[in-house]
Amino acid sequence: MENNTGLLDGRMERMPRILICDTVGKVAGVAFPDEQRVSSPIQCLSTALSSIPDFIVIHFGSASIQERTALVELAVALKQNCHTCESPVLALLKLKHRRLVEDLAGAGVNYLKIVGDVELSSKPLHDFLQNLGPGDSPLQHLRILCPFIHYSKTDSRHEMSVCGAYLDRMVLGGRRLRELCQTENHIHCEYYLNPRTTS
Repeated sequence: MENNTGLLDGRMERMPRILICDTVGKVAGVAFPDEQRVSSPIQCLSTALSSIPDFIVIHFGSASIQERTALVELAVALKQNCHTCESPVLALLKLKHRRLVEDLAGAGVNYLKIVGDVELSSKPLHDFLQNLGPGDSPLQHLRILCPFIHYSKTDSRHEMSVCGAYLDRMVLGGRRLRELCQTENHIHCEYYLNPRTTS
């Protein structure tokens, strides 16, 4: 696919139209003139179909598991619709989450950024869009994350990260998760190299 970072590099005759879906209220401040902000997936799809934005940003933030599923479905609908399929989609995630990244890659999302839980304004959002590149693709993120990271649901909003190479019996967290499982270093992990099996 052609790199879409040229959308914001000044080569367009007009300012690009940016649609931001922010269900968790983390995009604050005064909107830039080229922005539209909506607070639900239905609003986002409706606005996208009526205005055909040049770029669509979906902010996941601290969304519940159910809300997260709805936002992935929104991405699928946007990328499968003939009117919006050419509009690049950027997903903003609070944390690295392998299953969610897999879902977003499958949905056809173009770019992905891990932004933490900070409140964002228009300026950093525009900076993100200005500097997107091949390293921001969901597939690139998947390459870095260990394929054995699994998730065990604890309630409607929370999950535990567990190690699939250890039969999902080892909870992952803290330094090990951040510095090993969620990085390219996972290829040196003893469990990755010698995964346990049920046989």
